Amino acid sequence: MASFDVTADKYTEIPLVMRESKDDVQVIGSFNSESLFTPVSGKDAAGSKQSLLEACGRGYFVVGILGVNQEPTNHALRDIAALKADLQKWGRKMVLLFPSEAQYQKFAVEMFPELPSTVIYGIDTDGIAGQIAENMKLRHKDTLPIFIIADTFNRVVFVSQGYTIGLGEQLMKTVKGL
Repeated sequence: MASFDVTADKYTEIPLVMRESKDDVQVIGSFNSESLFTPVSGKDAAGSKQSLLEACGRGYFVVGILGVNQEPTNHALRDIAALKADLQKWGRKMVLLFPSEAQYQKFAVEMFPELPSTVIYGIDTDGIAGQIAENMKLRHKDTLPIFIIADTFNRVVFVSQGYTIGLGEQLMKTVKGL
């Protein structure tokens, strides 16, 4: 609420300022939790597609679109690995998707042994990256990595794209605010 004076026969212009809490978690977009991806097991795609809802169950989940052998992705994965215990304690799934099976084949999972046990790897066979980029108004779906925290009511509460310092801490700050 703001007070202001209006003088007779004069034009009064007041800027509209939308207040928002910088501390509380807010819904910032939408994402279809029934979007499909192809899970992988070992070094091969499992074959049958699965929805994020099926893979993660009801509630919140993390989706990450990874760029293989790219420093922004490697940095993000190391940040996440540093908070392995906290993310495992949260107990929600983290679906890490590769743009193609060829990209997944180049991924060296052994370089990131400390990722949480809640991670599910998959191939983005049905355009999840494009959907996120469009719905969240991101620069371009090929600027990776992209991470979101969403829930099965299709609400997005966190998004990150490209090189980000402290991604693990940002994820956990959002998680703790849920």
